[in-house]
Amino acid sequence: MTAATIGALVVVLVLFFALLSIRLHVGLALMVSALAGVLILRGTGAAVSTVSNQPFSTAADYSLTIIPLFIVMGVFAVRAGLAKAAFDLATSAFRRLPGGPALASLAGSGMFAAVTGSSVATVATMARVSTDAIVRAGYTIRLAAGVVCAGGTLGVLIPPSIVLVLYGVVTEESIGKLLIAGIGPGVLTIAVYALTIFALVAWQRRHTPDRARNPDRAEALVGAGSGSASPDVVAEPGETIGRDITGFGYLVVIFAVSVGTIYLGIATPTEAASFGAFTALIILLLRSRPSAWLRTIEESLREAVGLTAMTFLLMVGAGVFTYVLALSGASTSLVNAVTAADLPPYVVLVACLAILLPLGMFLDGISMILIAAPLLHPILTGYGFDGIWIGVLIVKVAEMALITPPVGMNAFVYSGAVREAGLDRIFRGLVPFVLADLVVVALLIAFPGIVSFLPSMSGAQ
Repeated sequence: MTAATIGALVVVLVLFFALLSIRLHVGLALMVSALAGVLILRGTGAAVSTVSNQPFSTAADYSLTIIPLFIVMGVFAVRAGLAKAAFDLATSAFRRLPGGPALASLAGSGMFAAVTGSSVATVATMARVSTDAIVRAGYTIRLAAGVVCAGGTLGVLIPPSIVLVLYGVVTEESIGKLLIAGIGPGVLTIAVYALTIFALVAWQRRHTPDRARNPDRAEALVGAGSGSASPDVVAEPGETIGRDITGFGYLVVIFAVSVGTIYLGIATPTEAASFGAFTALIILLLRSRPSAWLRTIEESLREAVGLTAMTFLLMVGAGVFTYVLALSGASTSLVNAVTAADLPPYVVLVACLAILLPLGMFLDGISMILIAAPLLHPILTGYGFDGIWIGVLIVKVAEMALITPPVGMNAFVYSGAVREAGLDRIFRGLVPFVLADLVVVALLIAFPGIVSFLPSMSGAQ
């Protein structure tokens, strides 16, 4: 690359971070800074052409129809009170276990994140009610912060995951296999998080036994729930537990329809997403008052349109940004330089994954994937690594970055929802879960079969 090209890239990056510092939307910051780069490199005519053509070429991909379908499916499920029911059921089931409220929060966050596909939204929704339940049971607010912030990241692996879908789109890997591949690592992450909770509770009981002797105090919070369930969802007195079990059963049905059909090879990911959205709509109607059907559906669709627009804005901005990197030759030069260095493959793998951690200081998981995947994927597959396995690792580490001090985005979202927590205590609470994530990543690297087993057994397309 020439000195002028390097200077243009420096201007693009400086402008991008400057726009982020004034809280401009990430998608717009990517687009504006990238257009400045095109203007410098190719002039006004090329910049105008990019503005008119690149957004359409980025978004006009049939495979992207899966994104609004999964989003509307998640919105319908949340509006039907399914995430709330799952949290309440988990609270009832785990209340007598050590750290029961924390385990319930972990389960509820995982289910909520899976149906919404957003780590940040999950933390914002679960923060208050989960914190109240955990603290009233006698556990520290640090534990509550760690559980909620870490639990929000589970949605990137547990299908249907919009982040995995986007990774498949930008790298041209099989979306169906990526979704199925996320199940094993997702279950492993939940198990390691649960063990972390047990260890933290045991440590607290040893050092502060007077505050941690009675986890059953959380029982008073059973039914507090979480999620933005529609106020028109019908709930009869005395039927709370039965309704929670029913709600969890409906979640299982949606999962079976949307993911099970992909696993069996019965449907493509897009078809499965449409089946899941339709199933979620039927369940929403079953759990709502008929007089409120039209209003509930309208509100759900408005919310889904907003979330879809936000996602596509990120995609368009990242598409223009990636175009500038390709135009300048930076992406090609990076791939060639790493390949020519002839470093050990696993050294390159660890280095590429480590690059994602500082990005979590500024970007959400979707933005990180859209920017980093087109650069890292060709480097790592060039070293002979499997594209599906690499995809799961990159997505896992990208979300891990959101809880990694000193600037994990989930920590700031939690701080805004639970102001009395304080960032110092939040970050101290996150450290054990960051270590847990490192263990998970190490296991995924050491045992690739955790990722590849289910896709190899499935008929996913």
